[in-house]
Amino acid sequence: MIRLIKKEELPMCVDFIHLCFFTVAQKFGFTKENCPGHNAFMPMEKLENFWNWGFIMYGLFEENQNGENKLVGYFSISKDPEKKDVWMLHNLCVIPEMQKQGFGKMLLDFAKEKARKLGGKNLFLDFIDEHTELKEWYLKNGFKFMGTVKYEHLPFTVGYAEYKL
Repeated sequence: MIRLIKKEELPMCVDFIHLCFFTVAQKFGFTKENCPGHNAFMPMEKLENFWNWGFIMYGLFEENQNGENKLVGYFSISKDPEKKDVWMLHNLCVIPEMQKQGFGKMLLDFAKEKARKLGGKNLFLDFIDEHTELKEWYLKNGFKFMGTVKYEHLPFTVGYAEYKL
């Protein structure tokens, strides 16, 4: 079940984001020292800021054997402040042990539909360009590669992609 995240669930979400993005940080050798802005090290205040700025956050929950709902996927979307019909996708992630089972696509399709229903014409995202498997996954799911930017403060190249809603 995909549903809106409640404000009181933000601590759970930041822990979940850390867990999901830590595998990426390990893969690319990111640490708090060489890449403090990476999602694996996101401070709670940053996620709270996103909430306060109007990011719409969703979680994919699965019921476990005890009847409790467990967070297994997460993403947020936000309206581009400069372009009225552009939405941005942030932090799409699935718990590592449940990746490659279709949950990411389920979340991505849900995000596309939500952005479209909110008046979006395009859904925009950025990613680690060197993460070729992820880049190819977004392209396979209909995103068009828009280019890259190399920021001096980041140990990777940022890739950009857009989906026409």
